[in-house]
Amino acid sequence: MRATMFSLLPAILLALLLAACGGGQRPAPAATATLIPTLAAPTPTPLPPLALVGGELLGAPGVLGACDHPPEATMRCRDESTRPVLEVNANASTYARWRLQWGETQTPLTGDETLALGLRAAGSLAPNLYLVERSGARIGVPLARFGLRAEQPDGSAGVQAVQVPLREVRDAEGAAPNFSEITELQVVFEWADMAGTLTLESVRFLPVWEEPVALPEEARALAAALTVPAGFTITPLAAGLREMTQIEFTPEGDMLVSLQGGRIWWYSDGDGDGVFERRRLYATGFEELVGLLYDPLEGAVWAGGRGRLTRLLDSDGNGAADRRELRIEGLPWGRHQNNGLAWNPVSDPFSGEPAYHWIYFGLGSTDDLAVGGELNATVLRFPRGGQGIADLEVVSRGNRNAYDLVWASIPVELDRPDGERVWQLFASENGPDFNDAPDEVNHIRWGHHYGFPEQFGPVEETAEGAPYSSPVYPVTPHASADGIAYVAHPDWPVEYRTLYVSLFGEVFSPTPVGHMVERVTLRAVTAPDGAVTYRGEPSPFITGLDRPLPLTTHPDGDLVVGDYATGVIYRVHYSGAAD
Repeated sequence: MRATMFSLLPAILLALLLAACGGGQRPAPAATATLIPTLAAPTPTPLPPLALVGGELLGAPGVLGACDHPPEATMRCRDESTRPVLEVNANASTYARWRLQWGETQTPLTGDETLALGLRAAGSLAPNLYLVERSGARIGVPLARFGLRAEQPDGSAGVQAVQVPLREVRDAEGAAPNFSEITELQVVFEWADMAGTLTLESVRFLPVWEEPVALPEEARALAAALTVPAGFTITPLAAGLREMTQIEFTPEGDMLVSLQGGRIWWYSDGDGDGVFERRRLYATGFEELVGLLYDPLEGAVWAGGRGRLTRLLDSDGNGAADRRELRIEGLPWGRHQNNGLAWNPVSDPFSGEPAYHWIYFGLGSTDDLAVGGELNATVLRFPRGGQGIADLEVVSRGNRNAYDLVWASIPVELDRPDGERVWQLFASENGPDFNDAPDEVNHIRWGHHYGFPEQFGPVEETAEGAPYSSPVYPVTPHASADGIAYVAHPDWPVEYRTLYVSLFGEVFSPTPVGHMVERVTLRAVTAPDGAVTYRGEPSPFITGLDRPLPLTTHPDGDLVVGDYATGVIYRVHYSGAAD
């Protein structure tokens, strides 16, 4: 549709009114691509290209709105282009539709934008949103998925802000629209009995979805109900992040959080007071995210899951990723996938490369007790400049599902934390779902095999490494050992400068276990090959959590844990000896 189609507005509206009286075809259901006719014929008067992103579209020159429906439905429309008021009464066998269409634009959509709708809703309404290409092909999603409520919880009809990231508009097979060809959007009432009124106050494409954030009282109450050892305090950092999988910090103190459903949020502390004031959607549209890593050398973000590893970059400086480089695809996955990511420290303890050269991560088994492919049930590493599976190196085997890894600077003499230190790699590991073998925390040594699927739990000390290596400690079966972090904060008591593991809790077992963060007190042992490895004694550190998952350290050294179920991120600080 070209801009020249919109100058004779009265004639166009008359044509639309006559067409609406003649009935119409039932549109395809949401999440299905179909072809639809354009709204109107060209006119001889051109309009300048539309600034599609950033400005208000309702009432903008060259943007036309209209309604249509078959005789079986009723729909009263007012101000279709400027402030649409849609009074709808339709049943499951028919539809009613509002359409907003534009012509030539200054720049096309890229898919990194967010459609921001301001609307009021009353009655029983469950509309679908469609993005329509120039050819008429369209893909739709339910607006309820993005927070649309028929009415406010208090019964009022206040303006609701509904944000739809364009990369989250996909059909049932995962296909996305050709964003550069989008020339229309539709709100369609279909496939259900519904009646009510929808008023559109605003329609905008935002280059970045950014919003202020504040801690709700509920988050403070949840923090107050948690238990930590005497002398420690636990406070909320952020909320509203249900199904979070990883937490990363930048050296400047900004925080990145990945959600399992495919979003990456970036939190900012503009005044440096330790409180996040704003967040923005850095990237989205992934099928699933369980790996997240910030690159302090290049400012890039790495995202992993479902057999893929992607490098993201905000090249135009607007705060959201606009470049996506798929560095790995096709890793074999099934019951488990590629998980948490960790950079090598200065210098790589296994091979000597400088810091931030290798990305370490686990790739789980494809089934409960079956390894899968040659790369499954391993800890792998990948060079920052790598370009595919061929660049992967196997670090260890027999790791059923290493969810997270951490490089920890361990004192050579554990009771002398201020003395010489050595870098060691640790991994959390999920045990089998359908037997009572333990979960594990493992000290990852190059070339070692940690037993899966033949050996679970400790081996005899005299047989360490031949052929299997023991875990640091066998975690309670079905506790789901997931997040892992090492605290070296000099203000923390010596006995608390150690390894920490989050226990998500049982999923398949009927017996409740986990739901806490454990402290692991380490002791060094000498393996038969003469190398140092570690054994650990666990004890509860944070109790009262619902589903703790991501675990990391704050730039100042404090422990940070996220609760997958409640969506709250907490920071643990040592405030001094108890009175």
